Amino acid sequence: MLLQDTITAIATPFGTAGVGIIRLSGTQALEIGRLIFQPAHKNCPWESHHLYHGDIISAGGKTILDEALVSFMKSPHSFTGEDVLEINCHGNPLIMKAILEELIELGCRLARPGEFSQRAFFNNRIDLSQAEALASMIAAKSTKACAIGLAQLKGALTKEIDNIRTLLIEALAIIEATIDFTDDVTTSDIPQSPQIDLATLRLQSLLATYSSAKIYTEGLSVVITGKPNVGKSSLLNALTGRKKAIVTDIPGTTRDLITDMITIQGIPVNLIDTAGIREPKDAIEKEGIALVWENLANADVVIILLDGSKPITFEDREVIQKNKNDILIAINKTDLPHTWETGTIAGLLTQDAKIIHISAKFGTGLEELKNMLVDSCLSENRTDTGGAMITNMRHKMALEKSLENVAAAKNSMVTGLSPEFAAFDLREALDNLDEITGRKINDEILEKIFASFCIGK
Repeated sequence: MLLQDTITAIATPFGTAGVGIIRLSGTQALEIGRLIFQPAHKNCPWESHHLYHGDIISAGGKTILDEALVSFMKSPHSFTGEDVLEINCHGNPLIMKAILEELIELGCRLARPGEFSQRAFFNNRIDLSQAEALASMIAAKSTKACAIGLAQLKGALTKEIDNIRTLLIEALAIIEATIDFTDDVTTSDIPQSPQIDLATLRLQSLLATYSSAKIYTEGLSVVITGKPNVGKSSLLNALTGRKKAIVTDIPGTTRDLITDMITIQGIPVNLIDTAGIREPKDAIEKEGIALVWENLANADVVIILLDGSKPITFEDREVIQKNKNDILIAINKTDLPHTWETGTIAGLLTQDAKIIHISAKFGTGLEELKNMLVDSCLSENRTDTGGAMITNMRHKMALEKSLENVAAAKNSMVTGLSPEFAAFDLREALDNLDEITGRKINDEILEKIFASFCIGK
C-alpha cells in the first residue's frame, strides 16, 4: 500500500545532542534527497543501505545548512516498506528545524504521530501488535520491559496468537464440514475437538502473563502507611538512598504525598510516603489523610509500618483492619527494645499476610523487604508461553472476549445445540484474536492507536 505523498519528521528527541536524525518516507524520498543533499563525491551512486557524506543545502545550493551523513533505503527493504531517506545531522534544534522546513518546501508533508509505524503496518512490514511493541519499548521503564517489548517486536506474541488461531480454525473446519454434509446434524454428532480445549488452555496461559508483564512495564505502586512517627519518611529515605522526606520527632511532619521511584530486580517501584493516620489536628492534615486512603485503595502493595518499641495503638489496628489485601507488615525500630510480640496482631491479619522486622535507621532487613515487595506480586503470575507476554489492556480485553467465545462454542457442543451456534462463536473468537494483530480492526481504533505514538516513529 504505497501512499503517494512523502512524509518527514525529526526522529530523535527534542534538545541539543551530538547527532539528530530526520526521516523521510514515500515515493519522492530519493528525489527530494538529491535536491537537498550535496555529496562530498560527485559520482554518488545512491545505493540502498549505504551512508554518504556531504552537505545539506537549501534550494539552489546557495546556502549550506549542515554537514551530514545520509542513507537511502529502497522499497520494500525499509522500515515502512517505502523508499526511506535518513539524514544524520548535528543535533542542534535550530539546524534540524531549518532542514525540516527545507524538506517541507521541497514537497514533504510533516508526519503525524506514529505515521511511519502506521505505514509499516499498512505495507505488511509489521503487524499491529509489533507496532505497539515499538511504542512500548520507547516508553519502557526497566530492562525487563524492554526485553518484553523486543520479544513482541520479534513476533513472540504474533506466533502465539497464530498458534491459537490454527487450533480454532481446525475446530471450525470440523464443525463446518459436518454442517455441509447434512441439514439434520446436531452438535452431538460432531466429533469432540481437542483443539477447542487446547485453545482454551493457551488463551488462559497468555492472559495469565498480564499481571506480571504489567508490573515490569508500568511498575509497582507501593504505599507506605501507618500512624505518625513510626518511621515512614525514614523508610522512604532508606529505600531510595537519599533524603527525600523530612524526618523529625514531631508527629505529623508529612502532610502531602511524597513519591520516588527505585528499581528492584529490574522492576520499577513507585514508592509513596503518606501522612500519618490519626485524628487530624487541622484542615491541612485532614486533607492529607484523605489522600492516604485514596492512594491505599489503588496501591499494588501496602507497607504497614508499626513501631516495635511502643505498644500497639488504636491507630495501628485501624490501619491493619482497613487494608486486608496485598499488605506487608514491617515492624520498625529493631535497634530498640521491643514492647510486644507479633502474636499481638495475629488476629488482625489474613493467613497470607507477610511480616518482617526492620530498622529504617540502620538499614536492617531492607534488602529482604525489597525482595518481598517484588516476589509477592510475581509469585503467582509465572507461566510459560514461549516468551509471549501481554502488556496492553487492548490485547487483554480481546483475549478475554476470545476466551468467552470459545467457552460458548464448547457449551453449545456439550448441550447439543445446532452446530451453527458453535461455528458462529468460533468465528467471533477468531475476529477478536485478529484485532490484536490487526488482521481485522476498526479504522477508528487503528487511528487512535497510532495517534498515541511519538512523532517520527
